[in-house]
Amino acid sequence: MAPSIKQRLLSDTDLLNQLAGITGVGWTISIVGYLSAAIGYGTVYITRLVTDPQSLLYLGSVLFVTTFGLDRLREAQSNEKRK
Repeated sequence: MAPSIKQRLLSDTDLLNQLAGITGVGWTISIVGYLSAAIGYGTVYITRLVTDPQSLLYLGSVLFVTTFGLDRLREAQSNEKRK
């Protein structure tokens, strides 16, 4: 039987670090895009990418929570390996 996604994530520390890095870059870019739209700088580029700049804020929030969860998962994994 093939291992589940959760089992594969828990067994591969490098994969967790890579996913956390990708989501970390994603939430940073989303928040910077939202802030630049809120200030009014670069709104032409942002409106070409998304219709509502507030969606960047939502995306950034989701990616931030995901990054935080992946970090907690990695910490739990390293604590289990120490035991």
